[in-house]
Amino acid sequence: MTLFPQANSWYLGANVPGKPRVFMPYVGGVGAYRAKCEEVAARQYEGFSVA
Repeated sequence: MTLFPQANSWYLGANVPGKPRVFMPYVGGVGAYRAKCEEVAARQYEGFSVA
């Protein structure tokens, strides 16, 4: 449980008019996050549009 969803902050997108408030933290841990980032980079950012 956390108070983050109750806050009216940029963390939820509240600073962008018309943007839905969404709480989407990544709770998988730093190691898992880094591994996923490395996997995405190894695949040349497949699925991303990089300009």
